[in-house]
Amino acid sequence: MKSFNQHIAEKSAKLSATFPYKGAEWNDFRGLENPTEKEIVALMKKSKQKELRFVVNGDGKMWAWDTNDALHDAVIFAQTGKKYDGDYAKGVIIFFDVNSDKIYHKSGNLKVILHNSTRPASKFVFKNTTLKALAKRINAKGDERVYWTDA
Repeated sequence: MKSFNQHIAEKSAKLSATFPYKGAEWNDFRGLENPTEKEIVALMKKSKQKELRFVVNGDGKMWAWDTNDALHDAVIFAQTGKKYDGDYAKGVIIFFDVNSDKIYHKSGNLKVILHNSTRPASKFVFKNTTLKALAKRINAKGDERVYWTDA
């Protein structure tokens, strides 16, 4: 059962993206703030390529969105007003089917690809309750297994 604070923190969010240079275009789109696994899977199924990008800050706050909507650094700058400087964990969550040769999978196990694993920011990912729960299922069997890759 979820705690009250966790329930309040999980919500659909209006996210923004822009780059830190003069004349950069501002883009608003729907995403998730502190999503549960169920919310992540639901948004993945709605997305065009069946994958999500995510960032996690030092406090464990996570934003996730459709891969086609924006890049990591643009979302970090628009949401915080600060340039990315290794102070966020960033990555991608996709569906993965071991028995399929397709590039894009519409279902299957979850695969988390952490982009900045060599920086200290990778520890931020484990401050988020959802990603921590997914990481605990790395050695599970069958449909419960989560694949985890440090790129």
